[in-house]
Amino acid sequence: MKRILLLLVWIGWITPLKAQFLEDKATIETVLKGLDYLYNLQHDQAAATFAPVKTKYKDHPVHYLLNALQLQWKYLPIDQQPNALAQYQKELNLCVEASHKYYDKPGYRMECTFFLLAGHGFLALAENYKGNSMSAAQEARKALKFFKEGKKFKNTNAEFLFANGLYNYYRERYPETKPIVKPIMVFFDSGNMAQGLAELEKSYKNSVFSKTEAGTYLRDIYIKYESNFGKALHFSQDLYQRYPRNYIFRISYIEGLLLNLKFDQAEKVNAELKNISNPIAKLSYHMFEGYIAEHRDKDFSVAKASYQNALKVKANERFTKEYVAFAYLGLARIAQKEGDKTGAKNYYKLCLKNAEYLWLIAVAKDEQKKLNA
Repeated sequence: MKRILLLLVWIGWITPLKAQFLEDKATIETVLKGLDYLYNLQHDQAAATFAPVKTKYKDHPVHYLLNALQLQWKYLPIDQQPNALAQYQKELNLCVEASHKYYDKPGYRMECTFFLLAGHGFLALAENYKGNSMSAAQEARKALKFFKEGKKFKNTNAEFLFANGLYNYYRERYPETKPIVKPIMVFFDSGNMAQGLAELEKSYKNSVFSKTEAGTYLRDIYIKYESNFGKALHFSQDLYQRYPRNYIFRISYIEGLLLNLKFDQAEKVNAELKNISNPIAKLSYHMFEGYIAEHRDKDFSVAKASYQNALKVKANERFTKEYVAFAYLGLARIAQKEGDKTGAKNYYKLCLKNAEYLWLIAVAKDEQKKLNA
């Protein structure tokens, strides 16, 4: 269900409600500058840059969605901080309310569709974070309504390509990886994975406000499902170079480097990660350290210790759960080399319990099968 919610979320929310905002080039440039600060985790600069926009468009949906996005990036991961999450939901509901005021007025349908799709999509994710599956499903259904409305605009506004690309890809991919949801999928229109990827890449090249989000999803898709590590590195490198202070993008870049066997470069960037104290960065740092020790240096003692250190850190469902699977896979391989067949079997089971990357699952199952032969 989570991936269905994710694919409904779309972040092309900056498109203005009023025509004069669309023509307000100076304000649009200000918003873009603020977004660059925000993605680079320069929160004070982002707030100062957005301030005049919020004053000028005080009751506009963009005001509330800017507030929500600032909260999302300031309180990473927001799903683990209840007070911030509550305020985040409040801002999103205000965005929805502001959009509904104009939705049925002539000339406002496309703009309001942007905001309502984004607002309900993010609210669905927020309810999912809290474990409220019924509330999440209700918000997802509302988001789906505006997704269908927005499909008619994708050829006139590049920002809509992002939502279409996500839907087309995940509508087909998710039930392949989560068969339990197949009965639910009869309520969703069919998708097309190849078309979805093409739309996401077109969004990445041509959209303004959705570019960063499109790059993030393309990176994830090419690593997780398509096993195209070269393409994944292309997008993760671009995000890292544009936003070097964003440790989430840095982590993705290091992973891309490692999967493309660029160990020396990965080691250099990983050294910068060591100085960040939060659990997401800490777990990632130790896992990457172990991966380099195992695959480049063949120093299995260091690798084993690093993987174990990674597993001592509490994982985050969204950002580091897959690295737990990586660590268990590494420990399984090392246990095999040490002749610990029982330990290896247990580690492979734990790897598969946490893994979602299709190629990682395939590797673990293949090694597990050999071990049991």
